[in-house]
Amino acid sequence: MSNTGSISQKNDDSTQNTNQYDSSLGDQDTLTNKSLGTNGSLNSAKQQSRRSVSFDDLPLDGGSGIFTTSSGSGAFSVHSGSVSKLSNDKSVLSLSSLRSDGRKGELSILRKKRQRSVESQQAMEELTINKLDFKSMGLIGRKQEIETLKLCYARLLLQEDNDDTETDTKPESKNELVFIRGFSGAGKSKLARTMSSFIEATPNGVYVEGKYEFTAMDQPYSGIAQAFGKLCAKIHDSPEDAIAKMSKAVTELLMEEAKMLVRLIPELNVLMDDQATEKTSVDNMETERGQERWKYAFRTLTRILGSYFHPLVLMWDDLQWADVSSLDVLEYLISDVHNTHPLMIIGCYRSDEVTENTILFHRIQTLQSKCDQFSFRITDIEVNSCDVNAVNEMIMSMMSLDDESKTRELAEVCFKRTHGNPFFVIEFMAMLQAEGLVAYNLGLLKWGFDVAKIEDATMSTANVVSLLQARMRKLPDNAQLLLQYAACLGASFFLATLKFLWEDHASIAMIDSAQSNFSQMLRVVQDAKLIETCGSDELRFVHDKVQEAALYLSDLVNPSFQFGLGLCLYRGLDPTDLEEQLFDVVDLINQGNATNKVELARLNLRAAKKARRISAFQSAANYCLNGIKLLPSDPWTEEHRELTLDLYTLGSEMELAVGHVDKVEEYVTAVLAQKECTRMEVVPVKMISAKLRATTQMRFNDAIDICLELLKEMDYKLVWSQHLVGIQAIKLAMQTIKSFKKLPLEHFDSLQKMKDPKQQAIVTLVSRVQYSAFHAKRMLLNILCTCRLVELTLAHGISEFSGASIASLATLVLFLQNDQETMVEFSEIAFSLQAKYGGSRFADTTYILYGHALSWVRPLHACLTPTLDGYTQGLRSGDNECSMWNLIAHFVFFPYAMGSPLAPILGDCPKVLLQLEEAKLKDHLLVLRVMFQMIVNLQLPPGEEPEKLNGIHYFFREGEDGTESASHMGTLHLAQGELMVFHGNYKELANRAISKGDYYSGCLTGIFLIPMETFHRGIALYAMARRTKSRKFKSRAKKIRKQVKKWSNDGNPNVKHYDMILNAEQAVLDKQYNRADELYKEAIVYTARTGHLHHAALSNERYADYRLLRSDVDDAKYHMTEAIRYYREWGAVGKAEKLKKEMDEL
Repeated sequence: MSNTGSISQKNDDSTQNTNQYDSSLGDQDTLTNKSLGTNGSLNSAKQQSRRSVSFDDLPLDGGSGIFTTSSGSGAFSVHSGSVSKLSNDKSVLSLSSLRSDGRKGELSILRKKRQRSVESQQAMEELTINKLDFKSMGLIGRKQEIETLKLCYARLLLQEDNDDTETDTKPESKNELVFIRGFSGAGKSKLARTMSSFIEATPNGVYVEGKYEFTAMDQPYSGIAQAFGKLCAKIHDSPEDAIAKMSKAVTELLMEEAKMLVRLIPELNVLMDDQATEKTSVDNMETERGQERWKYAFRTLTRILGSYFHPLVLMWDDLQWADVSSLDVLEYLISDVHNTHPLMIIGCYRSDEVTENTILFHRIQTLQSKCDQFSFRITDIEVNSCDVNAVNEMIMSMMSLDDESKTRELAEVCFKRTHGNPFFVIEFMAMLQAEGLVAYNLGLLKWGFDVAKIEDATMSTANVVSLLQARMRKLPDNAQLLLQYAACLGASFFLATLKFLWEDHASIAMIDSAQSNFSQMLRVVQDAKLIETCGSDELRFVHDKVQEAALYLSDLVNPSFQFGLGLCLYRGLDPTDLEEQLFDVVDLINQGNATNKVELARLNLRAAKKARRISAFQSAANYCLNGIKLLPSDPWTEEHRELTLDLYTLGSEMELAVGHVDKVEEYVTAVLAQKECTRMEVVPVKMISAKLRATTQMRFNDAIDICLELLKEMDYKLVWSQHLVGIQAIKLAMQTIKSFKKLPLEHFDSLQKMKDPKQQAIVTLVSRVQYSAFHAKRMLLNILCTCRLVELTLAHGISEFSGASIASLATLVLFLQNDQETMVEFSEIAFSLQAKYGGSRFADTTYILYGHALSWVRPLHACLTPTLDGYTQGLRSGDNECSMWNLIAHFVFFPYAMGSPLAPILGDCPKVLLQLEEAKLKDHLLVLRVMFQMIVNLQLPPGEEPEKLNGIHYFFREGEDGTESASHMGTLHLAQGELMVFHGNYKELANRAISKGDYYSGCLTGIFLIPMETFHRGIALYAMARRTKSRKFKSRAKKIRKQVKKWSNDGNPNVKHYDMILNAEQAVLDKQYNRADELYKEAIVYTARTGHLHHAALSNERYADYRLLRSDVDDAKYHMTEAIRYYREWGAVGKAEKLKKEMDEL
């Protein structure tokens, strides 16, 4: 193997790679014109932790401080009211007169002179020839990698151009995902940052980055928040009209989610008004819905910002340390096929730290398997170490030489010591210069070095960390100490926090640092190019290896030291700063070996709750575990029981959220074993146990039993007796409907939100029983729960389940009493209460009403807009399950039932399928795949057995997962019937109608597709009755006709043509031929006029069959021709071909 980098691009041709390294460390900003002053008080640090410290804050008449230029030299020393310029310019500028009369104009002139002096010194530094030039070295040798990034970016720009071009056949937008991998120091980040130069040439293009840290791996969304914070910060420089548009979009599209995001990304405040930042109820969102809300929020925010900043390139560094929640967001953003402005994401990670056992490895595999389906490209760039030729080129650049022979031997030694790692090469050369082993001879005007001496002197150089530590140990002791403080805070940190620790913790730890001025030591480490500024009030290490070297520089930084730092910050920061830096503080504390610390256990609980609020469930689970470890030896005493219960309860909830079933069982068992706990105290963990049975283990009946037991312990009796559930359900349903109808509308306006914790727990348990009963096909118990939830609403106030439960009651009114007027009234009340409570169950309420109630009294097309709204609201609230039912109904079920052309439905199916797969909703996927395959089969020619519902989208095997799902099995039954009726297999469908009857309506009670499914069964029964004259077919057909007529008479506007066609079929059996002719023609005209293409075709086909029976071949051929035309317009090409073949044989 040669040591050249390799690049593999998914969906693109692989290209050969050459070595490169961006050897430049870049401009390392220092604290020029920045200081916290010399006041060591904690209050000063607190006040300035959130703002930039400007030059105006300097103590010009007292104190001291040293401030460096960006080149790290040309410093100013401030002493007793005078400023001396420490450079080749020996001028001294007195400030005494300025201070005495306070003339601001002269002070401004002074500052300008000082700035010019700094700039002059910088220019002198840049012209210095006796130092190795690291800054201007630029990129060396990585030409192929840069070209690969340019290619990815060019494709992104091409998509932008295509999106801006209005054409009828716009190509599908593709996002770009680039992974850059290699060892630490190989130049991954520098390579990624070359994108910024490309983007600067593009109007409105933006490149931002975030970074993950090995000392903060449990901190959720840290890199995500950094990148979006920088992106939002750029909004300040945008035109006012653009800001106004983005602000409006945030308000309208994100609403409550914007308030969630502001907590994580304070910079987003620029797009929000004062009301938007007020505290809201988002803390209490459900665990399973909260995570979906965060993903939706980030995706929507990206779309909004991307509409102005495009092309948008997001880079995340050190992904090997990213938390699970961040990787979820990355996947959700890159797979957004509906983002009109393509996105580019670059992820850098250390290849040696990503193995088969790591989360990132498996996430990359998942992304690779999804890229074609979700329309994004993956490019993988491997950045290897440089070969000796590249190292030589780097050294030549540092020395400004163009003769490679002069540095070849030095390059070989350097390569041997560094193995070609670019960062190591730079540090190695800097060390040689510092030690005088490489020096510029001003007399001879050339570089001098002794290769043999260098080789001997560097024999013990082990790795870059050792090299960095050797350089650090040459700094003053207190500068080394400052580096270690900084390393404990992370790769980046607040200036004020570091200063506070320097001034406060040192005195506690008995470390002699107070005598050393903070600004002086900070200048030292910045001059050494170890730390740099990254914002108005933040600092960062120039490389994560520098942080690593500082962290292990001495034995000082041990668990006890880090614990002490965390404790110091915990007790010293004000509440606002502590909340902002809570994860950092708790992580430091948890590094220690503290035990039996109740206060710290409570602090971990606080961190766990914060992590839960932002849906970082793994981090929350870890904090709970640490909190439990910090509890005293007997945590279940009355004094500590509340804290212990909170930790175990939240811990079990979080472990369930991440799928750690064994840990959930462990926590639940521990709580239930405590005899001291009251019945109410153990209710939360028992509810979690019930949820585990229902959602993870699919043991629905076990979950029902647990919930019923809990309800009993809470003195709430849901059922009289398990054997009398049916009788009780029907009786209670009638009573509830009756009492509900009597209440005036003013009563519902006066209802307030439920506040009693006990009643809230009861409502949650009853809803769990309702959910489990539906999936266990215990429909009467499901009805009983609906009535109980309505009762609880009327008695104790509105809960999140009130709207959906009253919507379900509306469907009961329709099917038990056939009272459409009352059903509509109940529906309006359901929507009213849902709006009053909030949008958390809006999608659920919408689907119940428009899928099971209002669709029986309103035209189906009137249900399209509400279900689309239900889908959007469901996404926003994190209710993926009900959101996706609305989505399927809107794009598949309703259009199909309306007889809309199949081609658009077929085109929408893959898009809907993508969202279902992204949401990982198995039941929904099975339902959609069934419908997808059915529509495909309607287009198949006769010879391909289209009635068998097996193909590329769906293949049914008896006994597989999903056979117990009512939704899946009901839809499968429906689809098989559709294929039978439209492909003319009337015999099988009629026999199944007799044997299984109303199987479909039994699976999906009240769904709007029941009339269509019933009608098609009737067609098959009448067809067989006409062929065979059999009484069994006739009697069943008449029964269905009677049911359809009743629906029509009751006001269902969607069944009128069903009634017409079945009446015509009955007239044929009754030999009322003239009447039959009239009814068929009436049905044909009506179906054609109303756009029911499938039934216009079917009615023509049935009329042609009747005309053949009457021996009128010409008329039969005419209507067969019409049927073929309508089938083709509908999209059932296979059926049309089959019918044409039959007509040609007449």
